[in-house]
Amino acid sequence: MAKRQFELSENEIKALRQAEQSTRDVHTLKRLQGVRLYGSGQPMGAIQDMLNCGESSVREWVQRYQTGGVEGLRSQWRGGNANKLSAAQRADLSERLHQYRPDQVLPAAQRVSQGCYWTVSDLRVAIQQWYGVTYQDNDSYQQLFQRCGFSYQRAERAYRSRPSPADIAAFEAELEKK
Repeated sequence: MAKRQFELSENEIKALRQAEQSTRDVHTLKRLQGVRLYGSGQPMGAIQDMLNCGESSVREWVQRYQTGGVEGLRSQWRGGNANKLSAAQRADLSERLHQYRPDQVLPAAQRVSQGCYWTVSDLRVAIQQWYGVTYQDNDSYQQLFQRCGFSYQRAERAYRSRPSPADIAAFEAELEKK
């Protein structure tokens, strides 16, 4: 078995512990702990069991630590879909949604709904048109609606097999005659 090439000094271990205590991101914490444990001479199997990760992940974290220090272990995730629009764009979107109806800003050919009320489909078209952004999931559009102060309204259930009001009125009139 080859001797481990990576060893941490007491100061480096202290710095990693301080970074562990100050971080609020669980992914960054896991990386910091992995590097500290590996650099302290802990067996790879024990590190894998403690952190529930693979050997290749630990080795990657050590490499990132060697090239970028503690900052190299920080999570690069920035919120996925949530940050596709800037705060100013979200404020502008909210203003536009409250000021206009879909039929006022979207051509009939692009609108999915009747145009009286904003729908997820109409919001998708509007955001693509105004900001050039497309979200991956409908939940992201629903969250945007919520942030803009709109509430979710469930469509009224209409039974397809139910006769029209005119047919019901004619039937009732026929019953009255008999």
